[in-house]
Amino acid sequence: MNKKYIFIITGIIAVSFLSYCFFPVIFYEAKDEPWNVFLKDRNWIVITDKANEFGYKKVVDLDLNSSFVQDLLLIEDKNYYSHFWVDFFSKLWALKANIINKKVVSGASTITEQYIKNHFFKKSKRTYLQKLREATLAFYYSLPYFPNTLSTFENIEFVKDRILSQYLQNVYLWNNLYGVWTAIEVYFWKKDLNELSNEEIVLLISLLNNPSTKSIYDKEFNLYFEKVKNKLGFTFDRKINKLNKKENIDNFPFASSELNPVWDKLTIDSKLSLFARNVVNDTLKQLKNKNVTNAAVFAINPKTNEVLIYEWSRDFYSSEIDWQVNVINSPRQAWSSVKPFLYLMALENWFWVNTMLLDIENEYNSFSDDKTYISNNYSLKEYWLVRFKNALWNSLNNATVRLASELWLENVYDFYKKYGFKLPESPDFYGYSLVLWNPSITLKDLVYSYAKLLDFKDPNKFLLYNILSDPDNRDISFWVNSILNTSIPQAVKTGTSSNFRDNLVVSYSSDFVIWVWVWNNDNSSMIWVTGITWAGYIWHQIVEEAIRLWYIKEHNYEISDWVENESYCLDERCFRKELDYDKSEKKYFSRIADNIYDNRDLWEKLSDFEEQKLQDLWFFLK
Repeated sequence: MNKKYIFIITGIIAVSFLSYCFFPVIFYEAKDEPWNVFLKDRNWIVITDKANEFGYKKVVDLDLNSSFVQDLLLIEDKNYYSHFWVDFFSKLWALKANIINKKVVSGASTITEQYIKNHFFKKSKRTYLQKLREATLAFYYSLPYFPNTLSTFENIEFVKDRILSQYLQNVYLWNNLYGVWTAIEVYFWKKDLNELSNEEIVLLISLLNNPSTKSIYDKEFNLYFEKVKNKLGFTFDRKINKLNKKENIDNFPFASSELNPVWDKLTIDSKLSLFARNVVNDTLKQLKNKNVTNAAVFAINPKTNEVLIYEWSRDFYSSEIDWQVNVINSPRQAWSSVKPFLYLMALENWFWVNTMLLDIENEYNSFSDDKTYISNNYSLKEYWLVRFKNALWNSLNNATVRLASELWLENVYDFYKKYGFKLPESPDFYGYSLVLWNPSITLKDLVYSYAKLLDFKDPNKFLLYNILSDPDNRDISFWVNSILNTSIPQAVKTGTSSNFRDNLVVSYSSDFVIWVWVWNNDNSSMIWVTGITWAGYIWHQIVEEAIRLWYIKEHNYEISDWVENESYCLDERCFRKELDYDKSEKKYFSRIADNIYDNRDLWEKLSDFEEQKLQDLWFFLK
């Protein structure tokens, strides 16, 4: 055959073989490496230390001069520092032994070859072709210009040390553990190779050669153990009867699976989060007979947006509930919790704290042909004329829809979007349900929207906060003394769906914004569970714990010059008064204790129907 063709064929075979060898190296993905998922909370408490799906491994600097490493080399590759990464003489002796025994009894792999096998060919079958592949890579891997080397001027000993260290960091040592340091920490509770006893050294070397053994007392494992013990010249009685297994720690799987750690650290507070989880589970046990099965809690520090609590279900591991649905990140209808944003808009449009709002069941444009929208309060009662602050805190639907009609629905729609509500449809699509329940928002985004309400130099946001944190404003629906009162008052809003499928409380202060949601995964109705009952009960305990842990502090808020604490007369002779923050230039004329109302305290333009209905109910306007 022509020498030219021989050269070409040889070249093709060589290129094909090298491609075969280097393909897994070139396309190797580090994401498939075993590793430990390790996280601490904001107080440096370990909250997660578990294996990823490929196994458990920790990487630390190892002492290559330790007795363990020297004994390992004596057993595995005694000529490691003198041969050129592939020990050809050992290979010949191994081949002879295999032929004599008519089976593979030895591979004579060097440390470098073993590292390559463990790193790139975990699932490859042990064949002579595979051994040749590993030997080729071992030789190339050791060359100074290989990408993993640090410098083209490295000496051989430095390269050998680096390869030996990588081998020790990656070797499999039973029970899904990778790396010598990982094994000594788990099996022997030690963190230094120099602390290992002779028995521990022999045991590790034996595991290294028998990684798939079922027990350290298997016959094959025992034979190898005694062989290593004798070769190293050790004389000891075996005392180790079993090896520890790595306990996976993952106290906050909701947070560790969703939040992005910074320097292996999450911002959650493990004590506060565990307290919240326990409160949720204890409360849900009491609610079994009310068809309540699940709850979620999300809390942040609004100054930094750091997440403090992240629990999207009562139990991450429960097979009885559909915990896979992350309700914190799921778009939900937020019900009455959207109302404060409408009332803030009204304050910005020169409504005042004691402006009188009309609370009458009425018909409104539904934005659908031949249909009208009829508002109803949750209690099905009408309160006729009610002060702005009471209408908000008592969550009166009639007053809210009437207010939205006065401010124009298109303007309300734009205002909601400004505060983070994602509204993909037009205002006409939502209609007046926009201000009661319709807009879907992730509950995580809802919390961040509430955090935007915390600029108390803004007089309107200060007044909104003052309304929502004052128990006296809850008199109609929630009572002055309720579960919503805490030792440091919070601005609170509740929400309950009309069919009792959803039940929530959200609150905010300068230090803490929290949302608590109670619901069923199958969307079935709960039995008379409202925001002031069980969501409020969970919320109250968590807030008090946050106060105890100093996450919530007393504040003397700097008040805008536009706001004053005024004395407001409730009757004509001013025998009964109340102090109320409001805009400084506002004067009130109504005297509600005497059922006397003044048109100057209404911003809404009353229709003939509304005026007549008020007269029929003995509400007379001057």
